[in-house]
Amino acid sequence: MATLNATVREDKRNFAQLRPIHITQDLLQRVDGSAEFSFGSSSVICSIYGPAEVKIRDEKLDKATIEVFVRPVIGTPGTKDKTDEFNLRTTFESVIMTGLHPRTLIQIVAQVKHDDGSILATAINATCLALIDAGVPMKAIITAVTCIVTQQGDVLVDPTSKEAEEAVSTHTFAFDSLFFNAVLCESNGIFTEKQFLESYVLCKSGANQIYEKIRESLGHKFQIQYISKTLHFDPSTMTGTATTTDIEPRQIVDDGDQEEDMELE
Repeated sequence: MATLNATVREDKRNFAQLRPIHITQDLLQRVDGSAEFSFGSSSVICSIYGPAEVKIRDEKLDKATIEVFVRPVIGTPGTKDKTDEFNLRTTFESVIMTGLHPRTLIQIVAQVKHDDGSILATAINATCLALIDAGVPMKAIITAVTCIVTQQGDVLVDPTSKEAEEAVSTHTFAFDSLFFNAVLCESNGIFTEKQFLESYVLCKSGANQIYEKIRESLGHKFQIQYISKTLHFDPSTMTGTATTTDIEPRQIVDDGDQEEDMELE
């Protein structure tokens, strides 16, 4: 097992520490759902369209069709982007309840905003948040983490692009929130069984941390929505007015009336 001092990282993190996580939902207009997820400088914005009408050639009678596009920071999608599209599609086909929306299309568009390592994991987390924002029914929340094996044999969680370039192997795991079973494993490079199992354990621990962050973010979002609905609160202007339409007026009974009623009885 790697130790805290096994490898000195440029950003002063230990081997199992994630970069700061930033979550934003509902940031795009004219889409059904959107979210941005960031690991430090690595950031992906995901948008969801649908369930919507599907072309006849792509139509499935018993379930929805899932279409995924990954767009790089600049240029046209390459081989790596196509591989990420395949991994995203296979990951979420297993958790989206497509049977509830047969003969429809759910389109996922993941735009890489900045690439500083762990992009596949970042895209998976952003996609899950965007699907939640769109109200697409899922069996579980999916969280993902990437780790690498260095030339010294150490396993590092959430690598930067520079660390990934010097790595011997790269591993990305995605887990569901029900039993934290792995729903995706993408491994590249040369590694031993021990290094693979260590990567699995560290990524699972990191995925649990991300799940707690997502729960916290969703709780805050729903709290704001409740306040805005109850108090006619506008988060964009930080102003609002209270409403009493749902509150019944309190009846005040005079003490003298109460004594008279007791005497009559």
